[in-house]
Amino acid sequence: MHKLNGKEIKLIGIDLDGTLLSDEKLLCDGAEETLKKAAESGIHIVPITGRPFKGIPKCVKDLSCIDYFICTNGAQIIDAKTQKNVYSFSISNEKSREVMAALKGLGCIFEPFCDGVSYTDEKTFNTYIDCFRGTPVEEYIISTRVITESLDSLFEDGKRQADEFFVSCSDKAAQARVAKTLDEIGGLNYWFYDDKYIEITRDDCDKGAALETICAHLDIDTQNTAAFGDGDNDLFFLRKAGVAIAMENAFENVKAAADIITKSNNENGVCELIETILKER
Repeated sequence: MHKLNGKEIKLIGIDLDGTLLSDEKLLCDGAEETLKKAAESGIHIVPITGRPFKGIPKCVKDLSCIDYFICTNGAQIIDAKTQKNVYSFSISNEKSREVMAALKGLGCIFEPFCDGVSYTDEKTFNTYIDCFRGTPVEEYIISTRVITESLDSLFEDGKRQADEFFVSCSDKAAQARVAKTLDEIGGLNYWFYDDKYIEITRDDCDKGAALETICAHLDIDTQNTAAFGDGDNDLFFLRKAGVAIAMENAFENVKAAADIITKSNNENGVCELIETILKER
């Protein structure tokens, strides 16, 4: 029995970017050994990321101690061994097409996430590459984007469903216009990222709902969980966890919501605190 803040910890949910991964998008030294040791002690290790499954770095996918991945901000729960969906919280085909039409009407640049990737047009793809060329993000963009001539055609079969929409706005005023439109459509969950971006999922889909779902699947009370995060989308599962842990590099509102603040993602803050959990009996 391992404890933290008086709670028995049976599952640890960990965001990737800005949390488990360094700024170079790598695991810190010793991370693999610490996570393996935690799993061998009976603690489930569950990455909870906004990335689609194909965008999870190889260094994380190769960790044998992971049984499940929560991807695309909670829209998909993937079995690590079979790489098949265990649970899906996608936006319906009809509503996916409605959201796309609304975003086009507002003149937004957007990408639907589905099938474990993001679909985009060539112009948007090249814009991202030009922006992030030579950085660790460039590899992520290349591995997760599929160029298509027509986003509309993706959903014409009446079956495909978007897991998420990632929207680029020109400024905060444009963000507000998109948010107003999404409220009018209804049945959607969304949050802002910086002053230009919005992420959109189904109204019952977020990292917190996914944490509850995987806990139910594993017959674990959410109070017996610890969660690590740094961004606004992590607040959903930090608030559901028994112990909420923010990184030193986290947004200030995330730190304010946390029970514990650990070292930054570049200082192996996640694994240092997990080592503390493993010592507590």
